[in-house]
Amino acid sequence: MDKKVELASRLEDAFSLHGFAEPNVATLKSHTQTTLKTLYKYFPSKEDMIVAALNNRHNRYISFLEQGCPPHIDAALDHILQRLAHWLEHYAPRGCLSLQALASYPNNEQIAKAVNSHKQEVKGWFESRLGDKSLAERVFLIHEGMSSAWPTLGYLALDAAKANVSALLVSPSKV
Repeated sequence: MDKKVELASRLEDAFSLHGFAEPNVATLKSHTQTTLKTLYKYFPSKEDMIVAALNNRHNRYISFLEQGCPPHIDAALDHILQRLAHWLEHYAPRGCLSLQALASYPNNEQIAKAVNSHKQEVKGWFESRLGDKSLAERVFLIHEGMSSAWPTLGYLALDAAKANVSALLVSPSKV
């Protein structure tokens, strides 16, 4: 793993643990186990560090979704929701890190661009797996709802998401 990717991974971990407002650059330096000079060499600002962490997380999430995704739509839908539940339980118990970053830096165009890109690529991944743009958009909204509800509902959010997907498959034009 090259140094920049390694640092981005450690930054992702730091922001996941501490949020975005709390850690200062000195804390991030400590968490990445590097020097300030090296950290700033790869990421000249805290916002650059956040974007690198978000991009790293995006790549991990897409790979995580890809892992073992079946080709059949019904099985793929179940896979997406099960993988999301696993991700939320183990890697994002407080919900979507991208949305947390956007909430912490609502006026930062660089962060907004990274978050929007992530969300569009996830939706695009759904479309490529499901082969239907309209279905992908609806599943994306269920996915986002489950992510947002997870911190308070936990596995009840998965149950609700599965119920919504089932209803969607029974009557796709009415949901």
